[in-house]
Amino acid sequence: MFNGIIFNQGIVRKINRRKEGINIFIKSNLKLTKKDIGISISCDGVCLTLININNKIMEFYLSKETIRRSKFNNIKPKDHVNLELPLKFSQKI
Repeated sequence: MFNGIIFNQGIVRKINRRKEGINIFIKSNLKLTKKDIGISISCDGVCLTLININNKIMEFYLSKETIRRSKFNNIKPKDHVNLELPLKFSQKI
């Protein structure tokens, strides 16, 4: 669950096109570790699952359907993306 308040931004570093979607790599200052793999992160309002993190670069997979229904249809390297981490239990909204 997200509260809709954006505190972080990232920059698209790389996009890998796949047959059934894309992998995007976003660099940010979010404090994440390998233990966070699998969490959902709101990226410009689209909930994406973190599949890898390395040197502050997060990797996400986007299916064709996600691309078609979001702004990620026109995403390119160097674009800025608003990022929001999910709420934690007992965190104020």
